[in-house]
Formats: sequence, structure tokens, C-alpha cells
Amino acid sequence: MKFKKKPFREPEINLASLVDIAFLLLIFFILTTTFTKTAGNKINIPSGSTDSSRKQEKQITVSLKPGEIRYGENSQVITLDTLRQMLAKENFPAKEASQRIVILDSDKEVTYDEYFQIVMAIAKANGVVALVDQDNTEASNGEGEAQQ
Repeated sequence: MKFKKKPFREPEINLASLVDIAFLLLIFFILTTTFTKTAGNKINIPSGSTDSSRKQEKQITVSLKPGEIRYGENSQVITLDTLRQMLAKENFPAKEASQRIVILDSDKEVTYDEYFQIVMAIAKANGVVALVDQDNTEASNGEGEAQQ
């Protein structure tokens, strides 16, 4: 008895059901995703370019320590309401962007709530916040660099 030799056929994988599952997953993720717009205040940050021909003007400095706000060159201790009044007197909207900068130096122990209130007070007065950043190596030397 002779057997007929059958031609070799490669096995096929039916992908029709895989495509259906992929579309179902896609529709599921589209329907279950929530699109939210985050709320916040827009703060304009000045450019980092410097012009050497302009004379250097003194910037307003605000120093934060736990429960204490210090303002200006004299580092006088003030309250948050007094800070808001002093920032309003500066009339930032009438000044150009380079003169609106307020340097903010914050201690590590300051709570986020205190820090946020100061940043928002500066932003509401149309000031631009420049943060003082100190690395561990720089902090030991007593030198820091300002970031805008």
C-alpha cells in the first residue's frame, strides 16, 4: 500500500480575533480616560540674557525663615499683609520686566504653605520670582546662585 505524499502547508494563525480585541481595548481606554485641565497661576519668567551696558539695579529681596518674613536690604521683619502692601507700592505693572524681579531666599525648614503664600503675593503684585538655590557644597562656602 502506497501512501500519497501530502504537500507541506505552513500553519496559519488567524489574526481576526486579535484585531477585534485590540479595538476593544482601545475603545475601553479612550472611554475610561479622564481629561482634566490643571488649575494654577501663570508666572512669567524673564529671559536669562544679560546686557552689560545697563547699570545693575538693586533687586528686592525677600528672605523666609520658619514663621518669619524679612524684606529688603535692611532685612526688616514684616508680616504677610505688610509684604503685600510693600509689593503693591513697588508698582510692578509700570516697570519693565527686568525691574520686576523679586529675589526669594527660603530656608529649608519653611513650610510649603508659607512659601506658596509668598510666591502668590509676589505673582499677584505682577512681580517675577527669582529663587536662590544652594547646593550642599556651596552652602558650606556661604555662596549661592540665583535661579530665575
